[in-house]
Formats: sequence, structure tokens, C-alpha cells
Amino acid sequence: MTATELATLSGTSNAQPLDGQANNIPTPDIIAAYENGDKRKDASIGYIELESAPWEEEIYPYIKKYVRPHSLHNNHGMNWPIYRYSEVLLFLAEALNEQGKDGEAAEYLTMVRDRAGLGPYEGDLGEAIFRERRVELAFENKRWFDLVRTGRAIEVMTAFGERVKADPYAYYYPKGREPRPHAFNDVRLYYPLPADESALTPHF
Repeated sequence: MTATELATLSGTSNAQPLDGQANNIPTPDIIAAYENGDKRKDASIGYIELESAPWEEEIYPYIKKYVRPHSLHNNHGMNWPIYRYSEVLLFLAEALNEQGKDGEAAEYLTMVRDRAGLGPYEGDLGEAIFRERRVELAFENKRWFDLVRTGRAIEVMTAFGERVKADPYAYYYPKGREPRPHAFNDVRLYYPLPADESALTPHF
């Protein structure tokens, strides 16, 4: 991303070029997860044309939720969300649903959906709460922990990897480029122990 392209997002007076390494790009999966009419989609995801990028489409989605005009490069002063009121509501909905109190749980879920401009949820209440967390808390580093605590992490990430490998171009790979052969082959719930730490005891 050139400095000029970056400036169109941030408005910085001294924007710097970026190579794209370690930048998060909204996947087609999260974009498709939003229901029609969901106000959070436009608030969370934007699109920009990057002529300097290697992907032929050149129109990339970006995480709009954290883009704010600021005067100096990387000095934006935004607070990172830890817990928001909507997450408290979804936690309450989930806890009540687990207790079989579906009526009360649905009230809290509805509060979140009303704010997003959506109507009543459809299908299983527990799954509806899980889906709602995905879009309400998108890009706030909650998804992995939701997958782990609900026992879905390996299944979901393995399936995601299969989609990426089946159609790399849809996931912003340049034509002719593919994921590394070992990508997504060893999805784990926990980081391995550092070798130096494991060497301190014979019990690992």
C-alpha cells in the first residue's frame, strides 16, 4: 500500500507506505456472515482500491472499524475495546440459554439485533447467539476464544483452510500463488511449549 493510498483511509499528513505484512483483511467468510440490512457491516468493513497490490481485482476489503482520521502516522489515539455493553448482553443471553431460560435469553439477543437494524433471530437460539457474537464482535479478537470454548476451533479452522486451499484467489492470493503446503495442516488449540522451557524439566 502506497503512502497516498493509505492517506485515503487515515487522512494522515505524513502517511507511510506499508507492505501488507501482518495486516488483517476481512475474509469472504466474515463478509458473508452479515445478514442483509445489518448496519454493522458498513461500520466494520470498507473497501479500497489498491493499484500497488498484487491481487488483480485491486479492490480490497479493510477493517473500517478501526480507521479514524489522524494527523500522524500510527498515532491515532484509539482505544482498543476489551468489553463492550453488547458483549455483556450476549454473555447474558448465552448463560441464560445454557440454563434453559430461552425467553430471557432471547430478550438480550434481541436488544443487540435491534441496535443492528435486524429483526427476530431464526433457528436455534444457542446458534443464533454464537453467530451474533461473530458479527457484533468482529475484529475484536474474540472469535478464536469463542471457537475454543465451544469446542469448534479445530473443525472450523480446518474447514476454513480447505476453502482457502481450494480457491486461494478468493482469499486475495495473486493468480498462480497458493498457500504453503503445510498451511492449516496442524491446527492446535494451544501454543507448544518453548524448547528452552521444556528443557528445564524431564516431565514434558
